[in-house]
Amino acid sequence: MEIQIAIAKVDRYSSPEQGDQVEMVERPNGGASVILGEGKLNGQRSKFVARKAVHRVLSLLLNGIHDGAASRAVLSALKTEYHGEAEFSLNVLSCDLESETIVLTKNNDLPVIMIRKSEGSYTSYEGRDLVDPQEPNVYQFPIENDFIIIMFSDGVATAGWDCSQPLEWNSLMETVLDEQELTVQELADQILNQAVAQDLGQPHDDMSVVVMQVGRTTGKPIRRMSLTLPI
Repeated sequence: MEIQIAIAKVDRYSSPEQGDQVEMVERPNGGASVILGEGKLNGQRSKFVARKAVHRVLSLLLNGIHDGAASRAVLSALKTEYHGEAEFSLNVLSCDLESETIVLTKNNDLPVIMIRKSEGSYTSYEGRDLVDPQEPNVYQFPIENDFIIIMFSDGVATAGWDCSQPLEWNSLMETVLDEQELTVQELADQILNQAVAQDLGQPHDDMSVVVMQVGRTTGKPIRRMSLTLPI
């Protein structure tokens, strides 16, 4: 099997400040992690806090700290550092080959969608039972073939709300289940493009989509990474 990860992002309309921060890293004991952080404030400060949180979590993961412990340490440290005034959401999605599990860590109620294509089913993990944002929920699932995980920022979750045309997630997921040939990047792009369309082409907030898939090996065992950055 192999891990495939794709990320698609767009800034809030007419705003140069990107509040969403996404980083990807290989785990020291095998596997990969994606960290998505989003500041709850507007402007440069929100961007700075989100970037600091994501980079600190990344550093701890590289030192072999488990996802939940790394997230709790960073959330606690930043709460103290900013006297409780710097709110942000944090999601860490990992394929951990050491434990042979998919690990999802989150301190917010944004949905994360798990798709099992072999079963033709999907489940949404929203974290509604979260008691304290400083104590993130940690979910673990055994690694399975044809397992797809989709996580996204608040801008995607609330796309279309201002126009009274929210994203139809059930319809979108049915399309994903029916479509056999979509790559992870095509899927991430499709969700992002649909979210932007719901906002009439002018995103009301930063939008980020992360897609991770565990599937059959498609070729030689070569690590690959690519980036497309508009300038």
